[in-house]
Amino acid sequence: MLSPADTAQSLVKGLEHKVKMPIVSIIFLSIMAGGSIAMGDIFWAHSTVGVAEASAPGIANFLGGLAFSVGLMMVVFFGGHLFTSSLMTGVSTIEHKLSFSKMIFYWVIVWIFNFVGAFVVAYMYYKTQLPLKYDGAILHHFLHLGVVKSNLSFEAAFIRGIFCNVFVCMAVWAATGASDAAGKVLSIAFIIAAFVGSGYEHVVANMFIFSEALFAKAHYLNEAGGTIQALAEHSHIAVDKLEQLTMFKIVPNNLLPVTLGNIVGGLFFVGVIGFMSHKTDMKK
Repeated sequence: MLSPADTAQSLVKGLEHKVKMPIVSIIFLSIMAGGSIAMGDIFWAHSTVGVAEASAPGIANFLGGLAFSVGLMMVVFFGGHLFTSSLMTGVSTIEHKLSFSKMIFYWVIVWIFNFVGAFVVAYMYYKTQLPLKYDGAILHHFLHLGVVKSNLSFEAAFIRGIFCNVFVCMAVWAATGASDAAGKVLSIAFIIAAFVGSGYEHVVANMFIFSEALFAKAHYLNEAGGTIQALAEHSHIAVDKLEQLTMFKIVPNNLLPVTLGNIVGGLFFVGVIGFMSHKTDMKK
């Protein structure tokens, strides 16, 4: 296993290389990363359906966290560009090795195409009819989760985003320092399980959850006769909360504060503190 300073050195070089990749490569690997996180979300949903009711919420959270970690494993092993971990490229900007405009451009491209990947997987997953398994419990769960997330306060979503990306970036940091595949898998699995099980907010995971929730909303609206009042009665969710679940409201209500929180957690609490703390040893 690499020392913390060697890990920091390896990570910053790897991130600088990723920013300088051809734009086509960045786009495709960003789509791949968004899709991978989405597939982790799917595994999480299928692994936890009914567990909380049959045993305990804590067990469901732990199992779901381990299941979701597969998404980040796919990103790390394939070299995907994931918005949350890519935020640590800001360290290179602080060190004047990467221009501010180049950093922002990279972040925006990765964010957009992570969303593309997450949305495509959400659409394909809905078309498989797998969300309708277990009497539609999975599809209804995504609807409920999308409503809950779209009704979070700005403050709660922002702070949950900070905590989330401390875990995600630490998982990437630990995986970078691990010397073999088994070490990388274990590093990612338990650190990511901690973030998921604690209920924090990951912007790319939310991109998939909201996409699937919107498909679920459309599905149940059709079943209920097309009115929001009928959907509210059908789903046992209040009308005012269902009205917050629209593409035009989820961005300012959730994705924006979670994105900002992820930036603070990943760039400052892990990136800046981690790299600056080991800067002297990195130079040696």
